Amino acid sequence: MDFWEVVRNRRSCHRFLDDAVEEDKINTILECAGFAPSPANMQPWEFIIIKNKEIKKKIFDSSLRVKTEMARASGWSWLDRYQLHFLIQAPLIVAVVGDPLKTGIERWQEGRGEGYQHACAAAIENMLLAAHALGLGSLWFTIFDKPEVSKILAIEENKNLIALVCLGYSDDHTPRPKRESLQEKIIKILD
Repeated sequence: MDFWEVVRNRRSCHRFLDDAVEEDKINTILECAGFAPSPANMQPWEFIIIKNKEIKKKIFDSSLRVKTEMARASGWSWLDRYQLHFLIQAPLIVAVVGDPLKTGIERWQEGRGEGYQHACAAAIENMLLAAHALGLGSLWFTIFDKPEVSKILAIEENKNLIALVCLGYSDDHTPRPKRESLQEKIIKILD
């Protein structure tokens, strides 16, 4: 698949088929994640592959509570309608875990130290693009109780759960959301 086609046509998938994701595709997606840039080439990401239905149900239950709390706190009416069943439907969820000690030189700057999170975000983007190129649907998900899900996944206390990436064959036929124009996003040109 052409690179531009992958970038322009990738979208978040909210409905998945039951079909399992082949191991070679999982490995390719994670290998692509590993090619993301990171501060001082520290490669601060680690991955937990979740296929277990009981664990996915626990994540779903936790996320449902958080979504309800966020809808109440924000007043965003669309959040009440936002469905989370993809957490159970997706044959595979990859938890992306970051190591704050692998953040790079900026960790010694006052008020800094978030570089490892940015690197993990780059790894996630590579995963999403690779999944699309391989004919899979994907979703970058962050509406969860971080301490609770970290405990469910037995993540070490010194590590940071960055996001969950749902992967599987798409059963989502909704159109891709509109993107704002480039002109709306360029706020300054400093010559």
